[in-house]
Amino acid sequence: MPRRLAPIHLALASLVALAVAGAGTATGATTPEFPAGLIPSGVLIEGVDVSGLAALDARQRVYDEFVAGRRAPMPVTFRGKPFSIDPDAIGYRIDVDAAVLQAFTQAPTPGTYVDLPTAESISRSKLRDVLIWRGTQYEIDGRDAQVVVRGLVPIIRRAVLGEEINVPASLELLAPAFLLPRPETPYSLVGRRVRPTVTSVGPVIVIDKSTFKLRLYQGTIRPGGALMKRVRTYPVAIGQPAYPTPTGNYSVIQMQMHPTWFPPDSPWAKGLGPVPPGAGNPLGTRWIGTSAPAIGMHGTPNASSIGSMASHGCIRMYIVDVENLYPRVRIGTPVFIRE
Repeated sequence: MPRRLAPIHLALASLVALAVAGAGTATGATTPEFPAGLIPSGVLIEGVDVSGLAALDARQRVYDEFVAGRRAPMPVTFRGKPFSIDPDAIGYRIDVDAAVLQAFTQAPTPGTYVDLPTAESISRSKLRDVLIWRGTQYEIDGRDAQVVVRGLVPIIRRAVLGEEINVPASLELLAPAFLLPRPETPYSLVGRRVRPTVTSVGPVIVIDKSTFKLRLYQGTIRPGGALMKRVRTYPVAIGQPAYPTPTGNYSVIQMQMHPTWFPPDSPWAKGLGPVPPGAGNPLGTRWIGTSAPAIGMHGTPNASSIGSMASHGCIRMYIVDVENLYPRVRIGTPVFIRE
């Protein structure tokens, strides 16, 4: 084989103005004003011998033997799941015409040859968009720590890490790869762990309507496991049969010390006015509102009602008990009400 000279990387700017930039094949593309005649002997474009060819033939050979491989889908995997990325989707471009034009200007000496480069590029922003879109299909969502109730016993489900495509790192891995021959082994995208939003569990309230009991638990998550400990049990009153306390899963959404009682929009409260804090206030000294509409835990001046179905849906407590409970809970505390 003739001795190869170092590849000539000449400035192509003046030639690009005459050429058509893009990745399209010769078919359907605008043809520049190529010189007539044949390319001198000893001229290659990206390793493809175009010696003695007319311009259009040279361009087609380069597309067939070089560009076609660049236009092939890029094989990748994420967490062992294979897929591919189409170069057209990330704006792959190659300027073969400029290299063909430059080929006519070469005059290798006998026994030597020159190998001309092409100008290739991709859109990094488009590749980033593709990786983000693929991430929505293949990422694994994390799971927040949460509490569920089995019977009347709260159980902690520990948080689980998620995993997503590390877009910046994967972009740096793939961007140059699209300007290389396709690999036999797919590129493995870089992943990163995603921490759940909620990783801890605090106080939990379970109300057993059948026994008129409110049980307060404290959840703790440690490296060795999760622990749910019962802290206190309080006697309560629940709703009358005509105004039953709802059953379900709720949470604390409001907390007030020395609340003012405002009558609800209900026939039984018609004509009753607001009651300011103080003795005789139907809510006592503390209000712990839940996500069940108009339902909360509160003290009551009617201590004899505790242990019965006496309220209009709320959870009544001894004033001393609700004052004890109040600092132990917080906004967001789960409240499970069971029959």
